Amino acid sequence: MWNVLGICGSLRRNSYSSGLLRAADRARPDITVLGAELAGRLPLFNPDLDDEALLPDAAREFRACADRCDGIIIATPEYAHGPSGATKNAMDWLVGSSGLAGKPTLLMSSSPGQAGGMRGHLALIPTLTLMGSVLVDSVTISGAPARTDGRGDFTDPDVAQRVELALREMSAALVRSERKASQALLR
Repeated sequence: MWNVLGICGSLRRNSYSSGLLRAADRARPDITVLGAELAGRLPLFNPDLDDEALLPDAAREFRACADRCDGIIIATPEYAHGPSGATKNAMDWLVGSSGLAGKPTLLMSSSPGQAGGMRGHLALIPTLTLMGSVLVDSVTISGAPARTDGRGDFTDPDVAQRVELALREMSAALVRSERKASQALLR
């Protein structure tokens, strides 16, 4: 059983991003998505507070969840051809921790348009690489309104299949990550 931190980059109730995280949580019995609500509770990143004695409780809880989890799923909307401010803020709070280092990381997005939010991923890749994430194949879903039930839950079986395929790859990456960590301990 694997626990992954779900980072929801949308603060909107019934967002497509939260719907993608719920779909990911249902996709595989060996992967549980935790902490999807935590990114929305983070204050704006302030380097003056990035000190153990001053760290806000929400940031402390978010970092602890990232540290405990085996992997990360980031579901972010695309705003102005980039990730949402909430997504970027969450990444900024994780820079001062080792929460992403060596962990499989899946990017997911959806949008009403034809690009499916993929431009929001592009700005995240250099940051995630710098932080040591191991990226797995991403998921982008276009035409989101026609594929959901109005509450942000995806009802299109093609979306469920795409999410399941991505989570299958995530599961394989988690196994590889665990083997690598085990081999490092034996040395």
